[in-house]
Amino acid sequence: MSDEHEPGGTDPEPGAEKGAEGGTGLTIAIVPDACCAMGRCAAAEPGLFDQDPATGTVVLLDATPEPALHASARLCAELCPCGAITVTES
Repeated sequence: MSDEHEPGGTDPEPGAEKGAEGGTGLTIAIVPDACCAMGRCAAAEPGLFDQDPATGTVVLLDATPEPALHASARLCAELCPCGAITVTES
């Protein structure tokens, strides 16, 4: 009798990132008017950000990314020289 796959087990799912209160939510917000079109975000994480071909300003591709992309989202917010990207965690 194995309890490896038994419901209610205490082992977390592999790869799951959980905060202090068990939440895994992260939300990205952008302010296009604040964007200075440097493209650091799109270069660092093309799965989350792109650039408008006409203006070069940031285009948000996924406002609520999977936990595997949370570190990249935080990095992009830090890299933005204009402060056009904010990350909120819950």
